[in-house]
Amino acid sequence: MKRIYLPLLLMITLISFQFQGCSPDVQKATEQENHNRMIAMLDSIVDEARSNPLKYFYANEFRLVYLDSLVTANPEVPQLLYNYAVEFQNSKELEKSIPILLDLAQYMTDPVSRRMTSEALAISYLRMAEVNNCFENYTPANCILPFDEQAIHQNKEYVQASMGYLRYLLENHPGNYTYNWMYNIAHVANGTYPDSVETTFLIPGMQDFEEIPDYLDAPMFGDVGMMSGVGDNRISGSSCVEDFTGNGHLDIFATSYGLTDQVVFYEGAGNGDFQNRSFAAGLEGIMGGLNIECADINNSGYTDILILRGAWLAQHGEHPNSLLRNNGDGTFTDITLSSGLFEMMPSQVAAFADINQNGYLDIFIGNESVSGWQGVFVQGDDDSQPYPSAIFMNNGDDTFTRYETLNGFELDEFVKGAMWGDINNNGLPDLYVSVMGGNNKLFANRGLDENGLPQFEEISRSAGVEQPQFSFPVWFFDYNNNGLDDILVITYDVRYIDHVADEVARERLGLEVQSEFSRLYKNLGDETFQDITEEAGLNKVMFGMGANFGDLNNNGFPDIYIGNGAPDLASIVPNRLFINHNGERFYETTAYSGVGHLQKGHGVSFADFNGDGSLDIYAVLGGAVEGDFYHNALFENQSRFGNWITIELEGTRSNRQAIGARIEVAVQDYDGERSVHRTVSTGGSFGANNTRAHVGIGQAEAIERVIIKWPGTGEEQIIENPEINRLHKVTQSQEAE
Repeated sequence: MKRIYLPLLLMITLISFQFQGCSPDVQKATEQENHNRMIAMLDSIVDEARSNPLKYFYANEFRLVYLDSLVTANPEVPQLLYNYAVEFQNSKELEKSIPILLDLAQYMTDPVSRRMTSEALAISYLRMAEVNNCFENYTPANCILPFDEQAIHQNKEYVQASMGYLRYLLENHPGNYTYNWMYNIAHVANGTYPDSVETTFLIPGMQDFEEIPDYLDAPMFGDVGMMSGVGDNRISGSSCVEDFTGNGHLDIFATSYGLTDQVVFYEGAGNGDFQNRSFAAGLEGIMGGLNIECADINNSGYTDILILRGAWLAQHGEHPNSLLRNNGDGTFTDITLSSGLFEMMPSQVAAFADINQNGYLDIFIGNESVSGWQGVFVQGDDDSQPYPSAIFMNNGDDTFTRYETLNGFELDEFVKGAMWGDINNNGLPDLYVSVMGGNNKLFANRGLDENGLPQFEEISRSAGVEQPQFSFPVWFFDYNNNGLDDILVITYDVRYIDHVADEVARERLGLEVQSEFSRLYKNLGDETFQDITEEAGLNKVMFGMGANFGDLNNNGFPDIYIGNGAPDLASIVPNRLFINHNGERFYETTAYSGVGHLQKGHGVSFADFNGDGSLDIYAVLGGAVEGDFYHNALFENQSRFGNWITIELEGTRSNRQAIGARIEVAVQDYDGERSVHRTVSTGGSFGANNTRAHVGIGQAEAIERVIIKWPGTGEEQIIENPEINRLHKVTQSQEAE
């Protein structure tokens, strides 16, 4: 195990012994001490960032202090002043970038310098327009493409200034479609699109709905995040939805990437309203985290939280993850130091499954190891380091045992996404991992060895699922309802990370794009898969970060929502929604459905927050730097399609949360008997759904039976003729409620 210094390792070893034979009061005091130690550790990272701010591309406040001292000592160096202005542009003091850039433009008049300052001014003014109109003149429709009358900017000063610089850039640098995209977006915000956009520069259809077939039930949404009290206004992060308090209502846990960004816990009232209970939950001082995953690690009946930290920072991301145990009384305790999960590595993703079938959930944690792309955001420092990923086997007592290698499992790659599934229906969880800048991996579970430990075979090449080379979120789902786990792996092509808007504009104009497409792999039932991305309609430009899936129109087939973007402030491109028609094809309904938010999309969670039988979408919005903040969105589903059933499972011999359970809902409709298949999971790998299985049954008016295959036991449980359009709670081997 790497980079855990000896004193710290000894401290953790001593901590693990402290619990043996302790009274409950002593144990509680020790746990609180460890919780406080984690807070102190996170505080020390903030202090280190303040001292060495250039290590952290998003520590803009600290970086400005550093640059300010340099500028004071060297006030006449143009490149330094330009960097100073760009740092202001990325900070919460955005407006201070403009006078510096205007001054530079007066004497940096050579073609290269003029382009640099004009581009920076165009971006600063456009971001100023967003901040001024989307916050000071907030409406729920702001920044959602296409813009309605409410979203058109009231204060047009900044957007028109941006348009002037963009027009200059387009006239002097033709063929740059990022400028085209920004220019068209600026006209949309100004209310002058398309009439005032010169034909040469026009991107058609920016304000139009997609052409969708009449037979498609396309849902419509409205953003109620601010109204509901969950419009957390910070930068990129993630979300997990679950009934954390056990009162029957779904809650939201959300993070933000900033080193000093407090995690937030929103307690739900069941009607779509929430209350911020972060400090009451004992979370004060628990900071940061680009991603989170949630699961009941100790079968207490209460969902715990795992926060992942250090992503995208290479060797500067040697930060601890946090395992927050749910105490069942509305509070959480950070038990990382005693759990066996403590390690100092840059981590982006984790996934839970009971891989040795002992009734407890184990964890895969994916780290960002040596890669040509490991330091893509680390300025002037390409000291790549190995950070192997690991499997943590659950010991059943709030502790885990770490395995860096385990019977065919070994992974030393730049991991960005991961999910457990069951590719061959043998009841054993298999692991799919997306790798940034390399071949993706599929570890097939071959059963237990003589010591009760899982055995794996890496079969990605023979299975045909190694692509794309630049991927990010991933999940297993049965997109066509044939009872087999298919794979969707979404691309994030960092080779073109500075050209996201360019690629989106090219797609809209019908031009060739350069970035990779995502992959939808259809399970052929023999441990091989077929790439059906193009025929499924998903060969689109995606720079997907957060993403998830669920049945938004209750037709029985899972739909997908993808958060797009990049750190560049010019990459104001819409997040995208694709509706699944009968497992045959996905149709984009982003504009029609009202979810084409232009702010950067990260962690995504699907849930029926108000209990009306239609899934809503919670999306964490905001970019990678301090000034690229935005309100998180709660897209309330305002459409009513089809009938449904929601099933909440509780394992007794299986893991209590029943993660990995297979559910088959058999119905009779006009086509005869058909089945809808679901697997209990948290969905995608960047953002977590709740584990209630929401199953749409379309126009069927009755359910003949529900068949549950409990994970780890092989037990099958059948519920005959359950009532539709309601939540059913099912305990293993007991009658359903």
